[in-house]
Amino acid sequence: MSGLTEAQRELADTRAEIAEMQGVIDVLEKKVREGEEAEEAQQLGEKYGVLRVAQLQQERAEKRLKEAEAAEKARRRGVAEEAARVDLGAASDEVIADKFMAALAALDALAEVCVQRETVVRDHLKAFVELDMPNVIANTNPQFIFRLDGTKFEVGERKAQELVSRAINRVYLVRGLSGAPRIGIGSSPVERLVAARVGVGEQQAREQSDTSAFAELLVSAARGGKKGARR
Repeated sequence: MSGLTEAQRELADTRAEIAEMQGVIDVLEKKVREGEEAEEAQQLGEKYGVLRVAQLQQERAEKRLKEAEAAEKARRRGVAEEAARVDLGAASDEVIADKFMAALAALDALAEVCVQRETVVRDHLKAFVELDMPNVIANTNPQFIFRLDGTKFEVGERKAQELVSRAINRVYLVRGLSGAPRIGIGSSPVERLVAARVGVGEQQAREQSDTSAFAELLVSAARGGKKGARR
C-alpha cells in the first residue's frame, strides 16, 4: 500500500469514527435535554472526550494526507520529467542532425544520378545523331529523344530538381506538414516504378498520384515496407 493510499484510508476511517461518535453524542444530548441526566450525562462527558481525541486524530490524518499528496505529486513530477528526457532524447538535436545529414546525402545521391542520367542521355543522343542512327526519334527543340532496346530516352525527363521536390512533397503529405513543394499533376515514371515494386499498376499510380495515400505508399516503400501497397 502506498503512503498516499494509507493516508487516505486513515483519514476516511477517522472521519467515519467521528461521524459514529457524533451520532451517539446526539442521542445522549437529546436524553439529557429530556431530563435523563444522571447516567446519560456521565456518558456524554466521556464521549465528548473521546470525540475530541478523534478530532485530533483527524487533524493528524489530514496533515499526513497533505504530506502524502505532496510526496506523490513530487514523484509524479519526477516521472514526468524523466519521460520527457527519454522522449526528447529520442528526438534530440543530435538525432535530428544525424537524420538531416542522412537526408542530405540521400537527396544529393538522387540529384547526382539524375544529373548523370541527363549527361549520358545528351552524350549518347549526340553520338547517335553523328552516326545518323535510326535510334534518334527527334533532335530539335523542344524534343531531344532516342530509343534504345525498346525504351525511350528524352533529355530533361529526369530532372534532379523535380525528383528532389517530389521526394520532399511526398514526405510532407505523409507527415501532414504544410508548405509542400508543388510538383504539378501526375506521377513521374520513377514514382510509377516504385509503386510497381509494391504491387500498384501504372494506371492506378497515375490516378492516385495527387493523393496522400500514394505519397504514403512511396514513403513506405522508401523505408523498406509495403504499407498501403494495394490501396
